[in-house]
Amino acid sequence: MRNIAQNHDNVSSLPHDHPRATDASFDNFLQLQAQLLERAHDAILVRDPHDVILSWNRGAQELYGWSAEDAVGKTAHILLKTRFPHSLEEVTTLLSQEGQWEGTLIHTCRDGQEVIVESRQGLIQHPSSGRITAIVEINHDITQRERLAEEQAISHATELVLRETVRRMDEFIGITGHELQTPMTTIKGNLQLVSRRLAQLSENAAQYPELHTTISSMQTALERVERQVRVQGRLVNDLLDISRLQVNGLELHLAPCNVITIVREAVDDQRTIAPMRTISLQTREEDLPIHADADRIGQVIANYLSNALKYSIASQPVVIAVTKEGHRVRVAVTDRGQGLTPQQQKQIWERFYRAEGITVQSGTGVNLGLGLYICGQLIQRQGGEVGVESSPGQGSTFWFTLPLVERANS
Repeated sequence: MRNIAQNHDNVSSLPHDHPRATDASFDNFLQLQAQLLERAHDAILVRDPHDVILSWNRGAQELYGWSAEDAVGKTAHILLKTRFPHSLEEVTTLLSQEGQWEGTLIHTCRDGQEVIVESRQGLIQHPSSGRITAIVEINHDITQRERLAEEQAISHATELVLRETVRRMDEFIGITGHELQTPMTTIKGNLQLVSRRLAQLSENAAQYPELHTTISSMQTALERVERQVRVQGRLVNDLLDISRLQVNGLELHLAPCNVITIVREAVDDQRTIAPMRTISLQTREEDLPIHADADRIGQVIANYLSNALKYSIASQPVVIAVTKEGHRVRVAVTDRGQGLTPQQQKQIWERFYRAEGITVQSGTGVNLGLGLYICGQLIQRQGGEVGVESSPGQGSTFWFTLPLVERANS
């Protein structure tokens, strides 16, 4: 390393410098100082008042990539392509007025990489004359710290944007659900009215084959419309439920009920909706008491069953099994569909998630990715758990458990 004493002659011709010191003690001090600076881990360089590098320690070599032989004699801010907080002139003025300066600089290393340093600079004055002989600059590498702080700031800003986006989306979903509910109720009522009148006409037209055939065709078309309205109604209800869940406005009406009864009613409903499909109920139990919202449990079972029917081919049966496991009841719906990958099984309960590559085998393909999320929330809020067991190509079993309660002795 070239120490300050060895390069002291370089500053004698500068306007703000003084004639070369002849004081031996000062030279010894500079030599000792140079040895200490050489051992420091931070990058330490000594510059003359014109920014020419006089000394360059090992820390500077390790940080910037230039050896002392390469750096000494070069203009510091040109070699390092220094980017100042404001300007070189401002830093120089403050250093001259205050005798020291601290701040953050950006330097470019020999390999082209940029580093961020915390820089502390101070003036060196001759002990006798008080003249400025050099400037000591100590640079501590804070690149990782600053970049981590920047990443955290970006992450925080992104999180805030996402939160606001989700808030507005939830607000939109809630408004949309309520706006759709009124016309859907009207449509359902009119369809029921038309269906009853067609049924009456069909009975009266039994003796008129041609008219009876026309009415039967109209009834078939009406049934298709009713199925589609049920699908749309389910989607509207999902939108309303998701809105209520987000604001903790979903009410549960808990009461004693029998899960076997709930399951049988849900199975009967699905058999009515899909009369050509085989739905098998397997259980040895007749009375499994729970304290829950029977309508919401029925909603979960209906969702499991409708998904199983939708994602398996029409010729394959769907099985729903109800078993008692200790102090809990387990309801499981098994299909022979395409199955899910392990990653899909982890994400299937997330809001708005729709598994890629899983195609509808029968029925409608409308899916907002809300059904299973709502199911999970409904079961968990009633003290239960949800899960899925699946393998690609082997079908899936969606299940939930709920705590059993003891019947009061009559």
